[in-house]
Amino acid sequence: MLSIGRQIAEAILEHTDLSKNAARERTVELLRRVGIPDADARFDAFPHQFSGGMRQRVMIAMALACDPQILIADEPTTALDVTIQAQIVDLIKQLRAEYNMAIIWITHDLGLVAGIAERIMVMYAGFVVETAPVLEFYKNTQHPYTIGLLGSVPRLDQIDQTRLTNIEGSPPNMRAKPVGCPFAPRCPHVFERCRNENPMLLSVSEQHKVACWWDVEKDAPRDV
Repeated sequence: MLSIGRQIAEAILEHTDLSKNAARERTVELLRRVGIPDADARFDAFPHQFSGGMRQRVMIAMALACDPQILIADEPTTALDVTIQAQIVDLIKQLRAEYNMAIIWITHDLGLVAGIAERIMVMYAGFVVETAPVLEFYKNTQHPYTIGLLGSVPRLDQIDQTRLTNIEGSPPNMRAKPVGCPFAPRCPHVFERCRNENPMLLSVSEQHKVACWWDVEKDAPRDV
């Protein structure tokens, strides 16, 4: 019900000392920066007049309105086709360098983050279960949930017809806080300690941490 220009300018007027005219100029510049054609004329356009990819660019402009040091991008490429996804990713990479800001990218697409992240943090039921620099993460995956996630992603470097794996069971009911490890009901390596005690994040290398009582490399309980 509100024009895109009004939505972006609202944040600028609320958090800066710019006048309405200056806020409009700032908004038009932001729209131009994220690739909206004819930005001045589109200031008064409404969301339904934009494609999905253009609406996503408007959202990015809105997020950049007050020059953030950290940009939180929650599923920024969801429901976009592959070509538009690539454009959005490239745009955010350019803006990260231009604005010298950090980005927290929230996504289910592990294939996507492989090409953009410096460090990956995997969460399950509100808990961090594994975190590592991106190369270490894919080279030395440790948590059963992470292994399951990667096993469900098709790989172009696999010549054989290996079937994709699935994670058995369902996510936990978040209304009832789990007593032990939240992944225990779905874990192929579960044992008694997992059901009774939620594991802490343990270092498996200098920058790699995992919250799991089972050592997947030794296929035995972790020595802690």
